[in-house]
Amino acid sequence: MFMKYKKYLPLNSSDFKANLSLKDGSTFLDLLDSLDIPRDDPKLVLINGISRGISDKVHTERLRDGDVVAIFPPAGGG
Repeated sequence: MFMKYKKYLPLNSSDFKANLSLKDGSTFLDLLDSLDIPRDDPKLVLINGISRGISDKVHTERLRDGDVVAIFPPAGGG
């Protein structure tokens, strides 16, 4: 996760990483909700190193035990 999302990580997190336990069948949106990250904030998602963009498909994709999820905020610049 990026610095912007550090405030959403559990207190025992380090290096912008956390191991989380979610219920079976949980989706990416469930992950965001569990961390209190606003649903419309992330602009890019990687699941197991594969870019998933940000869409209804990734929002409802079920996560599996051991999945590694990287969440990227909006980027600025020009």
